[in-house]
Amino acid sequence: MKRQWELIGAFLASITASVCCVIPSLLAGLGIGGAWIAYLTAFAPYRLIFISITLVFLGFSFYRVYRQPQDCSSGSLCANPQKNRTMKKILIVSTAFILGLLAFPYAIPYVLGTAAISQRHVQMQRVVLQVSNMTCASCSVSVRNSLLRVRGVQDAIVTFNPPEAVIVYAPAQASIQDLIQATTKAGYPSRIKSTK
Repeated sequence: MKRQWELIGAFLASITASVCCVIPSLLAGLGIGGAWIAYLTAFAPYRLIFISITLVFLGFSFYRVYRQPQDCSSGSLCANPQKNRTMKKILIVSTAFILGLLAFPYAIPYVLGTAAISQRHVQMQRVVLQVSNMTCASCSVSVRNSLLRVRGVQDAIVTFNPPEAVIVYAPAQASIQDLIQATTKAGYPSRIKSTK
């Protein structure tokens, strides 16, 4: 039973470590937004602590499952090889899921990719917004998804460092205020840095 608590602890720590990135991205993908999402970034400074806690829990779980059991009395894992194999499989699958959660903030920009800005249309304009509250690379994905939902936005490239959004949009369909409102709704307030 103790082994299950170690995995539960690893799950909780990994979810907490990535809460500022996974949950806003998930909510933005579902079309749910709001300024309250910015409060999730409060966990960002503690991400390294929660990642460390997760790895300690996982390491302890691997140690307990893969070390040689000392007691092979009735009811222990070494007394039932089938239970031991099942526990090892659960640990491997859980570890893959947990490591995926931990890697999410760093991997999502590469998975989704960014499109190049197209300036083929004369009626399009370009604006650069300085975006606040971005704490990791996956925050830029949430901001980009929110901007792309605005009618008239042709493309948006959002970078974490520097924290800005370069947007190509049709001024006949969208205003700069609409773009600022879209980033704010995603939980990342912005202001105009430059226009062209």
